Amino acid sequence: MNPPYGRKIAGWVEKCYRESRKPGTRVVLLIPARTDTAYFHRFIYRTAREIRFVKGRLKFGNAQNAAPFPSMVVIF
Repeated sequence: MNPPYGRKIAGWVEKCYRESRKPGTRVVLLIPARTDTAYFHRFIYRTAREIRFVKGRLKFGNAQNAAPFPSMVVIF
């Protein structure tokens, strides 16, 4: 899951966390690596199966510029 990277990202992260609690469900997120946020500490840190930090900055398609922030892959 790759949510919109705006103010509503916390809601998306919470939804992913809650869905991952269902039996037989695995959820993978690609999100900004914002480890200082409340949603990171509430729904990711200590609850995720894995957190993988992406080296460098992501660049999609033919974009001229890379993302202005680091990214992480979270696996519930």
